[in-house]
Amino acid sequence: MKSVLQSIHKIIPGLLISGIFFIYSIIVNMSFSYMGNTSSNVVNFIISHYKFLILFYFLKIIIIYALIGIISSVFFYYGILYLTTIANKSISEKLISVYTALLTFIIAFLQLCKSIINYPQLYLDTIFNKNSIYNYFQTALTNNFPPTFFSIVQLIILLPFLAAFGIYTYNLILSKRNQLTLWLLSHTIITKTIAVALVLFIVAIVTVTVSIPHKKNIDKPNIIILASDALRQDHFSGFGYHRQTTPHIDTFIASGSTFYNVYTVVPRTFPAWVSILTSQLPNKHGIGHMFPMARARDKYFTTLPKILSQHGYYTAVVGDFAADIFPRINLGYDTVKAPTFNMRIMIKQIILKNHIFLLPFLTNKMGFALFPEIREFAEFADPQFVVDDIKSEINKSKKANKPFFITTFFSITHFPYPACYPYYNYFTDTAYTGPFKYSKNRVVSLHSKGVASEYQPSLQEIEYIRALYDGCLYAFDEAVGKVIHYLKDKNLYDNTIIIILSDHGENLYENEYGMGHGEHLRGKYSLVIPCIFSGPGIPHRQYTAVRSAIDIAPTILDIVSIHKPQTFEGTSLFKNHTRIFDAYCETGIWFDNTGNFFFQKKRIMYPDITGISTIDFDHNDEITVTPYYENLITTAKHRCIVANNTKLIYMPTHYAIEYELYDISKDPEERNNIYITSQHSNVMKQKLFSIFKHDGRIKIYNDYFIPVE
Repeated sequence: MKSVLQSIHKIIPGLLISGIFFIYSIIVNMSFSYMGNTSSNVVNFIISHYKFLILFYFLKIIIIYALIGIISSVFFYYGILYLTTIANKSISEKLISVYTALLTFIIAFLQLCKSIINYPQLYLDTIFNKNSIYNYFQTALTNNFPPTFFSIVQLIILLPFLAAFGIYTYNLILSKRNQLTLWLLSHTIITKTIAVALVLFIVAIVTVTVSIPHKKNIDKPNIIILASDALRQDHFSGFGYHRQTTPHIDTFIASGSTFYNVYTVVPRTFPAWVSILTSQLPNKHGIGHMFPMARARDKYFTTLPKILSQHGYYTAVVGDFAADIFPRINLGYDTVKAPTFNMRIMIKQIILKNHIFLLPFLTNKMGFALFPEIREFAEFADPQFVVDDIKSEINKSKKANKPFFITTFFSITHFPYPACYPYYNYFTDTAYTGPFKYSKNRVVSLHSKGVASEYQPSLQEIEYIRALYDGCLYAFDEAVGKVIHYLKDKNLYDNTIIIILSDHGENLYENEYGMGHGEHLRGKYSLVIPCIFSGPGIPHRQYTAVRSAIDIAPTILDIVSIHKPQTFEGTSLFKNHTRIFDAYCETGIWFDNTGNFFFQKKRIMYPDITGISTIDFDHNDEITVTPYYENLITTAKHRCIVANNTKLIYMPTHYAIEYELYDISKDPEERNNIYITSQHSNVMKQKLFSIFKHDGRIKIYNDYFIPVE
């Protein structure tokens, strides 16, 4: 009993510091906001339905705190003990405990400083926005110190203890080795047997390695899609942008085929990717927004990954938080390496983000194993972890002796534009200390009355936000460069088709378009996506014709000489299509219904996201739209069609349909609505309606699109 009490005494200092950190996080930081949004109804729902999840999650967090405290205590306790022994000094147990507690705190604090510099967006609510002192502390760190500074300080502190452990271990090994040598000398037969066994083992390994050559599948090229969410191709330096944002991507622009006017189908991630991979419009594949019900997701889709898999490809998709759609639907990939999203994940994130002294120890692969929900943080989108996953999947394909088709989807360019160190300082003014210092959330107003309370940026802040975005774009380009280097290092580059792509674009306060994507169809910024093909057999050409994202999958099949299935509605980008339209787009869900935005005045109203969504407890606690609102959401969508450089926008309201028509060849910014005066208006309307003419799931009544069950 006495020895047990003595052992417990040794770990108390670290446990005490961990306990203080935990209590601080609960008292000072605890809140139920998610990406800057709070709803009392949501909080009440969470507490009533997930109380046991919350309880057990807190228990898990406490255990991790305790483990960190115990490990720190043991390390510093015995380190101090060994140091004093080496120095022939004596020290009291009480003083050892004090030093252990102090060192535990210092190392944890330095770890926090490093993490704040690396990922400042993780600490916006808990530090930066807390008060002026905390704000100054975070700003001073990120403006003046690299994270390596604090790593060096940590190393200086830890070095004497590591040296002490090294000396102790060396002496221990030396003692044991002398004992082992004496024993082996007295047992010569055993020694000779071990030596012969080792020689035979080495010979066997060498023989097997030499006799089994690695087979190379050179018949088919590898294919990799390097995509990032919400890319703006007009911000690529290779397209004449004023900042040097994309030096690696620019090499593909200079050598491959560039398609300048490819339109997304829906400027929202889930339906956009399903349209890309199925080569179908949403009225065919059935995924029209970010929160589809299980009956829409759980069906067979003929997809690009399935077809390539049938033709001998190893297929995988990897990504971080914006790629959370892929685990929620079967699109035919052999491997899906992306975080998922559901109500349980969201609750865990809400709780975990408050623990500022724990997070710095978890933003690594070990942390991801313990807390997978970290990869789902919108504030944490370090591209390096996606690059590591890409390398892992490439190696898997080599082991399987198959060519690979890997879809990679980075989140770094999605709002809140969470550039990690050093990218958030690349193009921004470090003197700025306002609310958009490190990121720009798309704040959603989750109340039923009044106007949106989101802070509206000044003109100078808009330029700052664009600079933040450009830093994220540069970070994505750096990741592209790392993938290119890896492909070259593995002698795969010359046989790999590389595609630069995005799911949709992004509005960055141009005209009256606001920020974000998916709420309206005016302008090109959220609708036109970069589409660059490079690799063996790809010509160096520029294509300016308007095309649709449904043409991307047929293009890939065309490159590898695989016939497209009949379900594909698109045509290879290298060929002329025969559709009556060049591109078709529609909006997603409006997450809120307030604010002085033009699209809020030109729409059919329905409740905000908390009013139209539910939790599907039968399907992994997915957040989905309630069946009651599904048809209304479909009817309320804005839609547009582009044909012969003419763009028609269709906006249903409660009273009538509003139309806008633009000649995008003469009016690329879409400032002059010619619907009333143009002779093309009725022709464009008929083209739009004809898309749904033979669709048994939609009927057109008084120009409204009415879903038919």
